[in-house]
Amino acid sequence: MSLVDIEDIKLANLRISKYLKKTELVSSVKLDALMEAEIYLKPEQLQRTGSFKFRGAMSAMTLLSEEELKNGVIAFSSGNHAQGVACAAKILKTSAIIVMPSDAPKIKIDKTKSYGAKIIFYDRQNDDRELIGQNIAENENRTLIKPFDDAQIIAGQGTSALEAINLIKDQNIEFDSAVICASGGGLTAGSAIALKHFNKKCQIYTAEPMEWNDHELSFKKNKRLTLKKRQHGLCDALESPSPGKITFKINNNLGVKGISVNDEAVINAMKFAYEEFNFILEPSGAVGLAAAMKSKSLFKGKKNLIILSGGNISKNRFNQYIA
Repeated sequence: MSLVDIEDIKLANLRISKYLKKTELVSSVKLDALMEAEIYLKPEQLQRTGSFKFRGAMSAMTLLSEEELKNGVIAFSSGNHAQGVACAAKILKTSAIIVMPSDAPKIKIDKTKSYGAKIIFYDRQNDDRELIGQNIAENENRTLIKPFDDAQIIAGQGTSALEAINLIKDQNIEFDSAVICASGGGLTAGSAIALKHFNKKCQIYTAEPMEWNDHELSFKKNKRLTLKKRQHGLCDALESPSPGKITFKINNNLGVKGISVNDEAVINAMKFAYEEFNFILEPSGAVGLAAAMKSKSLFKGKKNLIILSGGNISKNRFNQYIA
């Protein structure tokens, strides 16, 4: 039996739906014509905290006991999971410590602080964020809220796809495929479980930056691979060297495949989303659209879901990218 199933996702949705902002599916004649397909975008950059990560954080934290809430939580993240946990902690009236890289985007640091979280910085080149987080969790008796490799996080992230499925049910539409950004793989795993439950033939693809394509390579080798040190690029939220143990098992078992794209493709997707939908996406949030546009032959004539995962980027940085 899987660690996570559709019932877990449905239960997570019941727990957290009152806290969520419903992100409606969007489409356009221009995008459909360009892709020669039906494309449905799920704009999770419009979600509370600016990304899908709030879903997983809330899913896990609404299951904490009174004692656990009293002791507080800790998480490690480059920004979007940090904000999700910090916001959930504020709502649930508990304290949060977030371990963040010192070079995280300023907007993500500032937003995390705005929810009342305490931030501890680390050097991503030399420090082990997981070890830092685990030590603090043990010393202060805090609950560690993992960014992806946790059943309740995965169930929470899967509510995005479940929401998308429910939005098109009345139209008698099923998704033939889906493209989902991947760092640790939690959003993909939760989404794949939901999508495959309603249509076993649905083909799911991870989308990653070319220099950090650990999922794509791992799927090809049928085992988890860990990338050696790579240069940091535009997609700071997706720079995980290896898929999660739990998430990879789920995704690989469900036949997920990988697509990777370069920075130019990501910027082009950001420009398109802004010009066509007035969406402001961070690079990591646009990588799914970039991957679909790069490999459009895979989606021709099909009904496709693309999850836009986040929009936490400063106006100045965004304008620099799309100029």
